[in-house]
Amino acid sequence: MDTAVNRGQGGSILEDDPVTFEVVKSALYAICDEMKSVIMRTSFSPLLSLSADLSCVILDRDCNAIAQGVDIPVHLGAARFTALAAIRAFPRDGWRDGDGVLLNDPYEGGTHLPDMSLLTPVFADGQLIGFALSRIHWPDIGGIAAGSSSVCDEIIKEGLRIPPVRIIEAGVVREDVLRLILANVRVPSDRKGDFQAALAGHARATERMRELCARYGVDVITGVMRDTLRYSRRLVEARLRELPDADVSNEETMDGDGIDPQAAPVVKVRIRKSGTTMSFDFTGSSPCVRGPINASLPITSAAVYYTLLSFVGGDIAPNSGVYAGIEIIAPAGTIVHATYPAPVVASNTETANRMVDILMGALAKAYPEIVSAGSYGSACVYTLGGFDPIRNRPFVHYETIGGGMGATASGGGASGLRVHMGNTMNLPIEGVEAALPVRFLNYEIVPGSAGKGLHQGGSGVRKTVETLVDGIEASVLGERTRSPARGVSGGSDGGLARFRLIGAAGDKELDSKSGPHFLSKGDRLEMMTAGGGGWGKPEKSI
Repeated sequence: MDTAVNRGQGGSILEDDPVTFEVVKSALYAICDEMKSVIMRTSFSPLLSLSADLSCVILDRDCNAIAQGVDIPVHLGAARFTALAAIRAFPRDGWRDGDGVLLNDPYEGGTHLPDMSLLTPVFADGQLIGFALSRIHWPDIGGIAAGSSSVCDEIIKEGLRIPPVRIIEAGVVREDVLRLILANVRVPSDRKGDFQAALAGHARATERMRELCARYGVDVITGVMRDTLRYSRRLVEARLRELPDADVSNEETMDGDGIDPQAAPVVKVRIRKSGTTMSFDFTGSSPCVRGPINASLPITSAAVYYTLLSFVGGDIAPNSGVYAGIEIIAPAGTIVHATYPAPVVASNTETANRMVDILMGALAKAYPEIVSAGSYGSACVYTLGGFDPIRNRPFVHYETIGGGMGATASGGGASGLRVHMGNTMNLPIEGVEAALPVRFLNYEIVPGSAGKGLHQGGSGVRKTVETLVDGIEASVLGERTRSPARGVSGGSDGGLARFRLIGAAGDKELDSKSGPHFLSKGDRLEMMTAGGGGWGKPEKSI
């Protein structure tokens, strides 16, 4: 018998055959990338095909994330929560080759309702060796507003909430379940196309995993899965061991919840680093609010995991081993651990990004040379929907807008990019104009929005869209209209965000979270994202 197979059964492939370990580990990450590519190329939504608002993960049979694509951190950090929820609903012993479980419930392992997660098993030689997970953002999942990303006071109004449901049985899609879901969304034909794209991606991942097992043997593949968790944890512990211990705290107030004008929700954290472990304690954060900024525990955990990976360096393979020594304390019923029926749709895009800035701000008090200054703290989501008389069809549109990233000790912040918890690509305005009854009047960097310093923060973006027909519905979810991105080590704060609706009746300043608004032909929605904070005292600039 091949000695590598023997090592896979109990020894360490990493130590005995590091070349095989690296080849197989890299292949697992490549499978995630290929899976994503298939979904992008076969999807119906530009949000997926052009902006890449989706993520792919390979997990072991115990639901540990083993490998992931270069995708969306807020999706990826929650992957284990999603898989565990599916296994609780459908115990592992009952899974068959070709099964699939779909879910989007934020209280059962999901993130927010538009993120549809599909989990399928991977069998090789008759053994369940792991799972493939995709999380793809549907531009609409029903609810009170087109795009399912607006302001409301309970999750029931945000859209269709799907607990773990077996949607594929032995390779056959349950059409009754799929029809039920599609009956509750706008433009169901497009959403069916996006679902079928996910199926294609999972088929490719399963095929590639089986090829890998056929080449190296199941025991070697499962051995590499086990060792890659250990290896990443070992690297994280080594990095943490080099840093001094610290006990730091930070808190920031968010813009509000979009409903209560008096709301001033606070996210508070205490971080304790001791040896090779870290604790993140969110005790003292505000109770759940009426608006949609409440974060589920998977979202809060994803923000912590992303911050940890950024803190220890970007060269460590991201998987569940990275997070093994981390403690997260997030009291239930608060905006960092939402409970039913708190609305959550803005948590992925706004709260999660603000959390990262708050965590980075705390760490900056002890490690200013490592972390970045504050970012634009948002994904700046806007949604559109209505009927297009030119193309004679209904439409929905969901898009994110970049902003300024915080500067670091090594250089300035990026301008006009999605940062931190999002990793979507720019959606070309030409593609949107070709598909929808809208026109863009500007899309530009905002001068003077960057925080000054030894290294300057990134600049925000201004984007203005004009409607070409009556009856278009629009919503906005943003941040930092009230509190700027903070500078670090003497750097100045970034500029604020601003949102306006410009119509025949005049200009109207919008809250950072507002909608749905009903627009007439010629109305303009102007969105301006915040700039990032500077790093270092400005007088030291060269």
